[in-house]
Amino acid sequence: MQSVLSRFNAFFEQAPNMLLPWRWLVLAVFLSSSGFMLYGMMTKFNMDMSLESWFQKDDPAKNALDVFRKQFGSDDGLYIVYRAKDGDVFSEQSLATLRQLHQELDNARVGLDAEDQPMDAADVKQLKRIEKIDSLFNARYQIADGDTLISKKLIGREFPQNDIEREARRDIAKGQDSFELAYYSKDFQHAGIRIKTDFGTVVKNAESLVDTSEDALLETDDLLMDGDDLLDDDLAMSSELSDDLAGDLVVDEGLAQEEIKFEDMQMNEYLYFMKDIKKITEQSKYDHFEFYYTGNAPMMEFAMENMEQASKLTLLMVLIVVGLLWFLFHSLSAVFWPLIVIAASGFWTIGAASWLDVTMSNMVSLTFMMILAVGIADCVHVLSAYILFRREQHPHREAMALAYRKTGLPIFLTSITTMAGMSALVISDIPQIAVFGVMSAMGVGMAFLLTVFVLPVLLDIWHPYNDKKVAKIKSKKAKHWLQPLLDRIPDFVGKRYRSIVLAYMGIFALFLYGASLIKVDSNFAELTKEGSTIRVTYELVDQEMMGGQNMEIMLDLGVADGVKDPEVLKVIDQLQRHVEQEYDHYVVKTFSLSDFVKDTNKVMHEDDPAYKTIPDDARLTAQLIYLFDNANPEDRRNLVSDDYSKTHITIQLRNAGSYEYTQFFNDVQKDIERYFAPVKETYPNMNINVTGTLALMMELIDHISWTQIKSFSFALLIITILMMVTLGSKQAGLISMVPNLLPAFFTFGFMGLIGMPLDTDTLIIAPLIIGIAVDDTIHFIAHYRDAWYEHGDIDKALHSTIKEVGQAVTFTTLILGIGFSTLAFSDYLGLAKTGIFGSMAIFVALSSDLLLLPALIKWIKPDLGRKKYLAKNGEAVTQS
Repeated sequence: MQSVLSRFNAFFEQAPNMLLPWRWLVLAVFLSSSGFMLYGMMTKFNMDMSLESWFQKDDPAKNALDVFRKQFGSDDGLYIVYRAKDGDVFSEQSLATLRQLHQELDNARVGLDAEDQPMDAADVKQLKRIEKIDSLFNARYQIADGDTLISKKLIGREFPQNDIEREARRDIAKGQDSFELAYYSKDFQHAGIRIKTDFGTVVKNAESLVDTSEDALLETDDLLMDGDDLLDDDLAMSSELSDDLAGDLVVDEGLAQEEIKFEDMQMNEYLYFMKDIKKITEQSKYDHFEFYYTGNAPMMEFAMENMEQASKLTLLMVLIVVGLLWFLFHSLSAVFWPLIVIAASGFWTIGAASWLDVTMSNMVSLTFMMILAVGIADCVHVLSAYILFRREQHPHREAMALAYRKTGLPIFLTSITTMAGMSALVISDIPQIAVFGVMSAMGVGMAFLLTVFVLPVLLDIWHPYNDKKVAKIKSKKAKHWLQPLLDRIPDFVGKRYRSIVLAYMGIFALFLYGASLIKVDSNFAELTKEGSTIRVTYELVDQEMMGGQNMEIMLDLGVADGVKDPEVLKVIDQLQRHVEQEYDHYVVKTFSLSDFVKDTNKVMHEDDPAYKTIPDDARLTAQLIYLFDNANPEDRRNLVSDDYSKTHITIQLRNAGSYEYTQFFNDVQKDIERYFAPVKETYPNMNINVTGTLALMMELIDHISWTQIKSFSFALLIITILMMVTLGSKQAGLISMVPNLLPAFFTFGFMGLIGMPLDTDTLIIAPLIIGIAVDDTIHFIAHYRDAWYEHGDIDKALHSTIKEVGQAVTFTTLILGIGFSTLAFSDYLGLAKTGIFGSMAIFVALSSDLLLLPALIKWIKPDLGRKKYLAKNGEAVTQS
């Protein structure tokens, strides 16, 4: 193996001299290729930032949500909570402000301004996505007039004119179980506006699926009449008229739902929607209200704003890298050329992916970080070795050849191992992570090619150290400030190597214990800093209102009119009561058709609480549903399909982390199976799913977590095997993995010891940490192996290695560690933790390479195949 490695060293030593006679051709090819890739990036770049893009097309969780949306529309809406500044949402000013706001929002969704004049299309594009608005202004309640059921609006056109009328409306609201916490808080200081949108339900093939039949057009007319000012305040249905119809009403749902495909919802669409909403709510005429927004839209708005902040922090990181390169090398060319190589590596990677029509995600930023880390490491090792040889008075081209002889092979090995580690992510069945793995591997390869075949040409055009500068250094006999510190390390380690190894093993054991305590948990609100708008909002909505999250339980009995069965409705009601009581720390409220049947039964019996039940008589139950349907058709459509085979239960939740939610969803699934077991005998084709946007996101987080853990383990195995093969020694491979494991386990272990959950953002950066650690370790081991083969003396080999590699490893750590630390200033704690722990892990990797690795070598004294090599090649090699 050593002879193979020696030939590699010879190739890399000769590479600069082979390229330099053709340097202008190389430069022309480089510039033209960069232009080609840049053009592809600008014209063919395709990014998908939707939640759906993270799932396979046939993913069960995604398909379950699509089925729900096809039947009941989007569950992904906006919940606006407002606080009345006078402390009473039923005060005269509060109700007047609500009426104005509600009507302006309702007008905007159909393209009218506050004066009922047509609005500019650009101003209403996003607000047209609103399908329904519910608030105290139009909240419906039911009353009976003899045998007639009437559905009335709480406010509507009959606006209360005095305190007596306002208090009467308050009393009505207090009498409706579904109103409290949904539309007003218990102390009446807060209230809520529920906005239903078309998010996630925009049909791809809408034109081909249009049904122009008369019945379909009539149904469409009904749907268009949902506007609050277009509907009569009171809708009524007599039970006498319904007797012959109850139980027989089945409406053909028309289109085959399996034909419907939805457009993916992109993050920027949420951002534009929130901007248009705030154009209305932030007007001075609504200053009486203090607004809080919950739902995916405000969360994605925060994420987009955070991405803008992250781009600024990344720019700051680049500026810090520039400053540190100048501080460490004191040469403009040593700053400029590495940046060109890294930027070109990024352009080439993204450009190549664009030309190949690869759809990218926001993980492309992590790909750039990987390219930055590996590219900086490659360039710094070359420049550090080059400057070392220039300080030893070697001519420019000779110094460059020697530098590539020393660093070329380690750079090649680090590139291969890092590419293999990133390629391990391809085993993920999450498309975006697989794409991230492939692109990162491609980027590392690009950085290697440009460092080896383009950087020498650039360095020859503009030297970091010209002859004049070298002569000045020689006259002063100056050493780099870092070198004296590095020179002390071999002696320090030599006297204490056992203590150092034992100390590190103790620390490693502590980190392993800490890692065993860690749990993977992503809490959206708690990934923001204390006092942030998002965190304050969710805390308030959880405490005062119905919570900022929701899940859906969809029930498909597979039989028309099945939902009218009293036994089915009773089971739904029993499940609701159980969930509310058993999981009261999560669940705030539940809603279903059973609630409306019970309420209708009570209303039709003079509001006698004893009748707030589901009747045993199937015909009576069907009659109550028919009364409710005709008195309040819109709410009925939102609860049950037209053929009464499908319905759903909405569960409003307090904010929690993915770990708690996942456990909760699993427990609820078991409860569903237990409660519906008797009904299953009557409806063998029954299908029940826990679904909704929240459930889909929790499924994704759980999936990402386990995928990353498996990919991380697989990557470590691949890297270990490659280290053994490329270094030609099992000992070298295993020893080199110890300092590589320590930084990653430090991150996980430290978080576990302080009780900080491991979120998906931190877990995703694990390959980045391993990649950086592996790079420095390979450089150390490769240099030590060459020196050990040459001298056969451990101390001499360690002195030589730390002298030649220590400076580059330290420079790389300073640049990347301090650069990554800038991310700690992000308002998004997922990114901030990436900056904090990523930076700390990088410095841990440095200490492992400069202290632990030499100590292990001193203690174990690995032969690394030297005896076998000497025996095979004889005395001539010994004398070399």
